[in-house]
Amino acid sequence: MSLRVPATAVTIGGVGAARTGDDTHLRSVRPLPAILAALIRGFLALGAGWT
Repeated sequence: MSLRVPATAVTIGGVGAARTGDDTHLRSVRPLPAILAALIRGFLALGAGWT
């Protein structure tokens, strides 16, 4: 899954099959990149402290 473009054909197909709108899907996916970025920064800071 691309974090920049979360609208792949499979994702849009699933959204259509579930009969939800694109706005509902994007609202639920939007926090994911921020959470992942925070985790990556934390792990990098932790790793830099161990050297």
